[in-house]
Amino acid sequence: MEKKDALLAFGITGSVDAQDIRFAIEEKLFMLKNELLQKYMVPTLLSKKMQQLHDLTLSEYVLHDGEILQSSSPLLWSSNPANRIDFIEQYESHISALKLTMMNCTSFHHLMKVVQAFIITQEYYMVLFRMLFNEFSEALPEEVNTREMIDTGKLLLALKKGELDEKQTWEIELELARIDKIRKLKVS
Repeated sequence: MEKKDALLAFGITGSVDAQDIRFAIEEKLFMLKNELLQKYMVPTLLSKKMQQLHDLTLSEYVLHDGEILQSSSPLLWSSNPANRIDFIEQYESHISALKLTMMNCTSFHHLMKVVQAFIITQEYYMVLFRMLFNEFSEALPEEVNTREMIDTGKLLLALKKGELDEKQTWEIELELARIDKIRKLKVS
């Protein structure tokens, strides 16, 4: 990739100095982090964003004269929860940590690592949710929007109180159908 192409990736045309380049990269990084946090929690959608992140990472690399800003990889969620409450608590804790890490990213290279961790976390969540709530039936697939996840905070509260009502049961059934729909999209 040539420098002019890298500059175009950040909307820069004409002659600029190093400070202008740094500002353009930071602005694009901030906008992308906000977009990801507000819209993308489904693994298939996050995976589609990876190509854009890859291109921006390469452009950033070229504009920093081949220097990669070092960053640690986020920890992956791999523990085996003992029960539903433990599962939801672990999930919420891990997602919160990933969101904080994402907001603190200072490079596209680091952001790409965090998005990969989000994808793995969401995939693991879907497997565990399916296993731990397997006795529930599924809602009809046409009633499911793949972007609308169950409110895990409300579910956690109901589980702790031991009071799953009809509404929460319906939401669990929708979540199971959403997970299955996402898996089918992934295979297609």
